[in-house]
Amino acid sequence: MIKYFLPIFCLPIIFQLAHAQSSLDSSYVRTETLDEITVIGYDTEQKLLETPVAVAVLPSQEIGAYDETSLVPAMNTLPGVRMEQRSPGSYRIAVRGSALRAPFGVRNIKVYWNDIPFTDPSGSTSFNLLDVSNFGTVEVIKGPAGSVYGAGTGGVVNIRSMPRHENGSRVEAGATVGSFGLQRYTASVEQASEQSQWAIRYAHQQADGYRDHSAMERDMLELRGEFATSDQHTLSASFLYSDLFYQIPGGLTLEQFQENPRQARPGNRFVMGSEESNASINQQYVLLGLTNEYSWNEKLKNQTTIYGNFSFFENPFNFDYKRDSRQGGGGRTRFYYDQTLGAVEAQYTVGAEFQTATNLARNFGNDMGQPDTLNFDDELRTQQAIFFAKADFSLPNGFFVTAGLSHNRLNYDIYRLVDVALDSTYQNEKSFDPVWIPHLGVTKQLTDQLALRGDVSLGFSPPTIEEVRTNEGSINLGLQPERGINYELGLRGLVWNNRLQLDASAFYFQLSETIVQQQSDRGTVLYANTGSTNQTGFELGLTWFAIQNPDQSISSLEVQSSYTYHNFTFDSYQKGDEDFSGNQLTGVAPNIWVTALRLQTRFGLYANLTHNFTDQIPLDDANTVYADSYNLVQAKIGIRKAMNQHWQLEIFGGVDNLLDEVYSLGNDINAFGGRYYQPAPTRNFYLGLKIGRRNS
Repeated sequence: MIKYFLPIFCLPIIFQLAHAQSSLDSSYVRTETLDEITVIGYDTEQKLLETPVAVAVLPSQEIGAYDETSLVPAMNTLPGVRMEQRSPGSYRIAVRGSALRAPFGVRNIKVYWNDIPFTDPSGSTSFNLLDVSNFGTVEVIKGPAGSVYGAGTGGVVNIRSMPRHENGSRVEAGATVGSFGLQRYTASVEQASEQSQWAIRYAHQQADGYRDHSAMERDMLELRGEFATSDQHTLSASFLYSDLFYQIPGGLTLEQFQENPRQARPGNRFVMGSEESNASINQQYVLLGLTNEYSWNEKLKNQTTIYGNFSFFENPFNFDYKRDSRQGGGGRTRFYYDQTLGAVEAQYTVGAEFQTATNLARNFGNDMGQPDTLNFDDELRTQQAIFFAKADFSLPNGFFVTAGLSHNRLNYDIYRLVDVALDSTYQNEKSFDPVWIPHLGVTKQLTDQLALRGDVSLGFSPPTIEEVRTNEGSINLGLQPERGINYELGLRGLVWNNRLQLDASAFYFQLSETIVQQQSDRGTVLYANTGSTNQTGFELGLTWFAIQNPDQSISSLEVQSSYTYHNFTFDSYQKGDEDFSGNQLTGVAPNIWVTALRLQTRFGLYANLTHNFTDQIPLDDANTVYADSYNLVQAKIGIRKAMNQHWQLEIFGGVDNLLDEVYSLGNDINAFGGRYYQPAPTRNFYLGLKIGRRNS
């Protein structure tokens, strides 16, 4: 019931703030150079130009270039990153092909939100609990980052919900409506000063969905504050409440896809269809995190984050009915020490991260969408610990060197209280061998705005608790962690009179003990180690600042283009009598090319046009089935206008899938019965407005 009262609680706050400032800027023109932009990188704030790793930055204005109902189009402008939406509310993210193990959700990628580990200790992330308004800026580290962040060979996603604003107050409310029953309502209040910054955000979003049985509804409330109690001490707090429900339409065969892409998965005499079983997810989630930063002097400081979370998870599915109660917590601490040794500037980092989670998981039969007889009841406990050290050196002649090392421990404790099939109770414990993860990176600054970089990094990714203990009840304690090594060269900077920004990466990643999806006779997903993969890639991001002059009629014109080439193959993969060695890696498109044009005028009119070409994708390990390539075009146009000294109004509208392509976004790889396809919406439209008040 709380979701119905949240808007009522927010409205009085909004209208009582008589001195408020809107976050609607009349226009946006880039003013920072690469030498001025700082990123978190490997857990150290440093200039982007000096960062020796492949890191992509998604600022708030590029997130807002789309309809703000989904992060998918903005994330997909980043080379090497692919985000999929299988149905409203169901997301999957692949960084350099890391979704091989993820039939749903986000795995093999570590996610942090406001310095809080948002990924659970086993490696799974409920990314769909976050609303677009929770994203201020996003940084994506591509490739292994285990020397600082621990498990995960795909990379790291660092999210900041509240970028630093100019001093003053701001308030904003917005509404968006669109095709397939889309409704979105937002409200926010923010206050910024030299000593503090805080924000309250609320978002409600719902949609009927393009397909049958694909409705979703989410309510989100965020409280965020940063307070400088002295010149040496800063305290930050983040609170997140999310109430998410979405229906799961299920995968279709090619014949069903061609016959009627809007249908939900039909049933048969062996298993119920998605509508009959009420296949869906209902999850309530609460997160509270505190970050304390203290500087003893100019050389030594500490940053420590502690957090706790709780969620209730309910998932009726075609085969069964799951009810979980989950709670977890932990923290992350880092000590930084700066030192100058002649012409060398050094920063040393020593830290640790600890996470623990308890999941009370029960699995029932599914009686037409209702829980039936209990099949098994488990207590799942997970503990993960990371200890890391890193040194960064700024050397003469434009060299920057970073070296890091981490020690990683992970333990699963699976206590089966009830197992109806075996009529027994038993306990299994799995402690993975401790792993040391090193990293070495070097950057050479060629000019003030151009740098060459290279790095070597090891990575490991243990199986998640969902992979060890699967939906159909089996427990696979023999599943081993993936291990890999990544070699990379890159060039980053501004060229052509600082009008063209480029970021190019070439890499080779070799992965052993690769975990892949396989299907049981019932069609549930199982996992197995399969040998090794070779992953060679090239990624290029270009941004041409054609016009950057706030005094001209056209104040800003940018053309952004990203190209991804991934030649990923199985090096050795034997499955029974079948040999898949040399085949393309399942679920990875060899070529993706995204181009975006963004225009803004001095009078407040703006327009954004994006084209996404995605190559055909192999859907099974044998490479006998492929998803067709597609061209996706999206457009948005709007106007931001000051009504007086304080109030501003924005009206916008847009279209998704302008070419009305028939395609599948978020395919089910190695799907039982050939149900590979998750049809994406046809051409659809949206219209919205925002109104805000500001006071500087």
